[in-house]
Amino acid sequence: MIEPDIFRPGSTVGAKLSGIRSARAVDFTKIYPHPPQGYENPVDYVGQLSADGLVVTGVWSLLDLSGTFEMHREQGASQTQEAETVETVPASGMLF
Repeated sequence: MIEPDIFRPGSTVGAKLSGIRSARAVDFTKIYPHPPQGYENPVDYVGQLSADGLVVTGVWSLLDLSGTFEMHREQGASQTQEAETVETVPASGMLF
């Protein structure tokens, strides 16, 4: 995934996600493979998937910092896109 770089406005930083989903519970970690300064540590996320499967809410933690997060799935995402995503996830877990 690519996200805005909060330390360098107008820039982006690449990250990888790894985790699991069990029923509506999600637990994943975000790491930065080639981290610029400020992105050296992984970020852990724990949350719950909404009943309609479109929103995940929960808590993130990074070293001694933490906060809440909310992720929204695009409502136009097709079942084919979802199936392709599942196929690319390592056998050890499944991402939202």
